[in-house]
Amino acid sequence: MGYRSNVMALIYPDTPDNTTDAEPYEALKTIMNTTFRNVMDAFSGNAYWHDRSKCLVFKIDDVKWYGSCPDVQRFTAMMNTFHDGGNDDEIPGYCTEFVRIGEDYDDVETEQTGEHIVNFLSVRREIECDV
Repeated sequence: MGYRSNVMALIYPDTPDNTTDAEPYEALKTIMNTTFRNVMDAFSGNAYWHDRSKCLVFKIDDVKWYGSCPDVQRFTAMMNTFHDGGNDDEIPGYCTEFVRIGEDYDDVETEQTGEHIVNFLSVRREIECDV
């Protein structure tokens, strides 16, 4: 069975109002379908384009998210490529948001990159009872 996590990640244009400029969003679609085709194929059932917000959404539930897994390594390398640290292999001009929630209550990992982060992702754990 193993330890399971829920993961959600977003990539979107790093602009003051990312919903009005279609060019970087269309460029992101090209990048993902060429440079990161292997990641898109590996997570095809867990990724979708949100055209209104101009972002790529990954929603991966109940997964063994271990750094030793090849798919997780490719995913992490892809997300790191969107950091703008000045390296030649990086793709500037995009924000990323990442959240991983493990089974343990305090096992929450978050990361954001970019200048104009929208904060689409947040974490809330709750129990509801309708009795």
